[in-house]
Amino acid sequence: MEMPHPCTANDPSVDALKAGSEHAFRCLFEQERERLRRFVLKLIDDADEAENIVQETFTEAYRQIEDFRGESSVSTWLFSIAKHLAYGHLRTSDRHNYLEHETIEFLRADQGGSAAATRKEVELSERKQIVHDALQELPEHYRRVVQLRDLEEKSTRETAEQLELTEVNVRVRLHRARKQLREHLCERMEC
Repeated sequence: MEMPHPCTANDPSVDALKAGSEHAFRCLFEQERERLRRFVLKLIDDADEAENIVQETFTEAYRQIEDFRGESSVSTWLFSIAKHLAYGHLRTSDRHNYLEHETIEFLRADQGGSAAATRKEVELSERKQIVHDALQELPEHYRRVVQLRDLEEKSTRETAEQLELTEVNVRVRLHRARKQLREHLCERMEC
């Protein structure tokens, strides 16, 4: 079995990337991942989301490599993708941050209270049911990650160990799950 050659400073070539070379993409990932992570982290100040955005950046680059015109370096193109994804994250997180926080709080909320709080309890119960229904619409692999990370407050590492996944995979699934959950909730709560 022939071992792939190690990455060099000249790797990866645009032709190799466009040809779908796994080695070229692996080299690109190895060469740019940490710089991209630091760049995104400066923009959004959230380590987990920064890692998610870096993963999305490489996914988008893989999907869009045929559209790369070579008017800039591959590295510049990657940073442009990352910047747009980070700005998109900031736009949606500003709009939906309150919803995500409330969602977690609703699911953790204690139903006890005084009679004077009955109206609030009813509203809370209704919202909790909406969140529960939205959670049930998630695919099982996303729902399980949300349950462990957000509801049981387990760390990424603990969640990864319990689900037998990598920490990166947990972060990616959590990001996608939260995004789908926000969409489901916005449909129900008229965001």
